[in-house]
Amino acid sequence: MTPFWAGQPRIACDLEEVRQTILVRAATEDPEVHDAVQHLFAAGGKMLRPAFVLLASRFGAPDRERILRVAAAVEMLHMATLVHDDIIDGAASRRGAAALHSLRGPRTAVLTGDWLLAACVSLIVDLGTPDDARALSRMVARICGSEISQSTDRFVAHTSLRRYLRRIAGKTAALFAVSFYAGAFESGCPAALCSNLRRLGYTLGMGFQIVDDILDFGGPGAQTGKPTGSDLSQGIITAPTIMGLRHDDGRLARALSRRPRGRRAVARTARLVKDRGGLAAARDLAAAYLERARREIGRLPAGEARDTLFSVSQDLFDRRS
Repeated sequence: MTPFWAGQPRIACDLEEVRQTILVRAATEDPEVHDAVQHLFAAGGKMLRPAFVLLASRFGAPDRERILRVAAAVEMLHMATLVHDDIIDGAASRRGAAALHSLRGPRTAVLTGDWLLAACVSLIVDLGTPDDARALSRMVARICGSEISQSTDRFVAHTSLRRYLRRIAGKTAALFAVSFYAGAFESGCPAALCSNLRRLGYTLGMGFQIVDDILDFGGPGAQTGKPTGSDLSQGIITAPTIMGLRHDDGRLARALSRRPRGRRAVARTARLVKDRGGLAAARDLAAAYLERARREIGRLPAGEARDTLFSVSQDLFDRRS
């Protein structure tokens, strides 16, 4: 299991059950897809979204088996989107290892992503609540819309901060929010508490993605598992670049207009972003979301789950990978 949860043995144990649930629900007789699914869920990862389902459920009275299945569905949806994202972005690596399409080929990767999405839908339908099915359909539509937006904005240097925030709200924050909300709703939490947890998920997701985008520029201790500057080389304009352009003398804009591809060109462009205060300003933006998240956590009922969320929120913003 991922070392991220090493200090939380109860969550780590539950996440292992979630993983086993996924392997059972996503089982298939096709050997290529079967092996690919096994590979994906043996590769580690933080499993944040299912963990958030589990943590949110602790504020209510959860049916353990039901919550484990909800958590499994959330993680299958997340993994399906990652597999497809890597193909679209041409990302060669994921979590320090070869991306699935690089390792098994695009055909197997596409089929595996589709299969995981189908298994997710099947699991949600088996849970038998129309609310869950509606939430899933809205989530898939929002993720796809944000991916389309990101593709449209490739190499568009004048992408606004507002458009960037809207994009990551759909790709990352929305699934964080749904994870918290689903765990709370399925465990019978009051509506106000469900809304509180959904807001927490949104703010954590926004900050988490901004930190991810900062880490893409490298820096001391960064261990992203992908080449430094991969977003820049793919023309994905993120918070650090947007912030850097606010204090640009024209050189950063020109570097971006040349569409940096090679290692040296990407490194030069990344330095321009840093020298113009882009990374520092993005860190301030992430810190603002952390503060909002901690305010939301402070409104939760006191107890072990709230204490864990305080600790986890700080770990997510202090991470190097």
